[in-house]
Amino acid sequence: MTVENIHVVQHRIAGLLPVVNSFVAEGEDLVLIDTGLNDGSARNILRKLEALNHKLSDVDLCIITHAHRDHIGGIKALKALGEPFLIAAHDAEADDIEKATGLEVDLRLIDGQSIGGFTVIYLPGHTLWSLALLRGGSLITGDALNGDGRELKGPNSLFSKNRDIAEASVRHLANFEFDRVLVSHGTIIYKGGKDALLRLIEQMGGP
Repeated sequence: MTVENIHVVQHRIAGLLPVVNSFVAEGEDLVLIDTGLNDGSARNILRKLEALNHKLSDVDLCIITHAHRDHIGGIKALKALGEPFLIAAHDAEADDIEKATGLEVDLRLIDGQSIGGFTVIYLPGHTLWSLALLRGGSLITGDALNGDGRELKGPNSLFSKNRDIAEASVRHLANFEFDRVLVSHGTIIYKGGKDALLRLIEQMGGP
């Protein structure tokens, strides 16, 4: 599926079980968001680019939402092809990404910054320096939220650095306007995403 020229790249285990999503966003810049699990994920991204009549050489920028392996696993294989796209991540997450991949983060982002047509939203908790990306009515959440196509779930407590901070980040998203929520895990919400967020916040309770 595609919304606002943001295309989903679904990565699966053994070609069967959906595990994580990457995204290709067309616009003034061609932007890749996250790179999946492994070299196979890199091949998925290349196939998606080809289906969209693009090549890897057309990609201007790869934004990493956070440093977990299922979001950075394909980046080395893509970079090994020799194309000059830039790697971007939150300023404080960049060192972890560099350590895990051996690659330099070219652009270190801060909250509220505009890049590749997106606004960067700092969402700590899943990792201490995770980020989300907002463009028009579409919110790309990394692992700050999970989805099932109708409702949203908070970040998985088993994989979150700080659950309380993660839930505070979920509440922070109520300050933004969007209709579509593009999650990394689960099914994307294409309509009514802000209402789904508000329902989740009510269920969470607390401050």
